[in-house]
Amino acid sequence: MSGRSAETGPLNLASAQTTEEKMIDHSRVWSWGGAVLLVASLVTLWVWPKFVGVDIHPIFGWAEARTGIEWLEPNGRYVVGIAAALIAVLVIIPSTRFLGAVAALALSAVFIVAHMTPALGWNIPNYGPLMEALAAGRTAAEIQAMGLKGDMGAHLSLALINAGLAVLVMVADRSRKPARERTRLRPFELAS
Repeated sequence: MSGRSAETGPLNLASAQTTEEKMIDHSRVWSWGGAVLLVASLVTLWVWPKFVGVDIHPIFGWAEARTGIEWLEPNGRYVVGIAAALIAVLVIIPSTRFLGAVAALALSAVFIVAHMTPALGWNIPNYGPLMEALAAGRTAAEIQAMGLKGDMGAHLSLALINAGLAVLVMVADRSRKPARERTRLRPFELAS
């Protein structure tokens, strides 16, 4: 008995664990990590700027100037800011994470489509001169004639990154639940 090592003794609980118990649940790490990154992105890019610091939001003001839809600034930005805040809450709560990620992907898709249309465009003029021109009441044609340097698709890239984070969270959150516990998504089926 004296030659027996402490590792093989009956009181060593570490040796009693199975390999599966010792493994890290990577899908949970990806789900939480992706959720934290997605929420940080939503709050810093889509919630905070919609409510703080500017009288005329450059993107919504630019879209309003180009389309003539007068309710985009400020009403459109408030709606988007509130929606993004609600989505961030859904994403951070584990039981609603998948639904929040789907909503974040949908909102990202709306932004991607908006940036690919002539109504907004993929190249948004620089904020400072654009905000001054919008505050002065200039039209979209006058602002374009000013030849302002644009962001070269930075806003479109951010929407694509948020869409990628939403997909990551969706995949990680779905894979961490056993198949028998997954709810099937049937959006067009009537609830019974």
